[in-house]
Amino acid sequence: MNLVQLISETAARYGDKPAIIFEGSSERKVWTYRDFDRQVQDYALLLDRLGIKKGDRVAVQMPKCIEFLFFHFAILSIGAIAIPLNPDYRPEELVYFLTDSDTSLFVTTSDRFAKVQVAIQHLSKLQIFLADVENAQELLSSEREIILPEYRSGDDDIAMICYTSGTTGRSKGAMITHRNLIANMKALHSAWEWSDRDILLHVLPLFHVHGLNVATLGSLYAGATMIMIEKFEPCLVWETLVSEQCTLLMGVPTIYQRLINEWEKMESKPDLRQMRVFISGSAPLSDRQFYQFEKLTGFRILERYGMSETGMNASNRIAPEKRKAKSVGFPLTGVEIRIVDREGDDVAIAEVGEVLIRGENVFLGYWEMPEKTEESFREGWF
Repeated sequence: MNLVQLISETAARYGDKPAIIFEGSSERKVWTYRDFDRQVQDYALLLDRLGIKKGDRVAVQMPKCIEFLFFHFAILSIGAIAIPLNPDYRPEELVYFLTDSDTSLFVTTSDRFAKVQVAIQHLSKLQIFLADVENAQELLSSEREIILPEYRSGDDDIAMICYTSGTTGRSKGAMITHRNLIANMKALHSAWEWSDRDILLHVLPLFHVHGLNVATLGSLYAGATMIMIEKFEPCLVWETLVSEQCTLLMGVPTIYQRLINEWEKMESKPDLRQMRVFISGSAPLSDRQFYQFEKLTGFRILERYGMSETGMNASNRIAPEKRKAKSVGFPLTGVEIRIVDREGDDVAIAEVGEVLIRGENVFLGYWEMPEKTEESFREGWF
């Protein structure tokens, strides 16, 4: 199945319920599930008119904004491949990603394009779409008939290419399929007992797996409401958790440290009785942060473990008393994990080893790097 088709089915059930509330620097705007679904369809039509076909790569480099999501889901819905890019990449980094992926369309903003225009001008076949200049809605007929999407891809078709940090050589593009995304989304839905009663405060960047494939997908699939803050500010987060009656927050250890620091300065402490769970990932959470946050707020942070190539692999239990500091818990449903020695044999308890992972969450391989892909798998285990 196509991931966006699944999200569209959720949208049909929740209609006028707020799906995303975007808190920008100048305005607050609400999109219902029906609004969001229709916008994705409109942007899919725009991509079709721009000549984007199944399998084409479309890179999106934009600040955190709702249009990023419209483009992202539209790309997936028509069978193209989304490449989310950090808006702070240097021109030479951007050139590598666009060239390596043989990108057909580059979606960005005029200020970012001005910084990279000279660097990418030799890419003669690359289409450019400036999202803040070429208004997508104005390019579509307001009187057009509603056309049901075809969903030209699904299951083992590539949905995204997520570039790794490149710590061991040049950055590799992990090929993530629709099946990978759906399997992970459903596993987290069950593990974290996500429901349509949840309200997620979204403080993460959208170009990263954590903010896009975990937080955003999870909220939309559950029929929950997502409050999206444009820029993380500790005081604003504490205020919004209370004012919006939020139940979920996902962050990284540096975010939690800044929240701890802000809490200690506040004379009047936030009333968090409506909160259900604080979740941390993307880097190890220290035991000091774990215990300090619990002492101050009464909440044990739930830590989980994932990576670009596999999505989420393991998570602490949803029951607070079963969460442990410096632990990422147990494998998610559908995920198998082994810890092995240099010979590939399982290590004994308390021995250090290498993590092997297998399941429907595991990526296809690295884009245009068959040798690196082969090196990364051992008898079906990543």
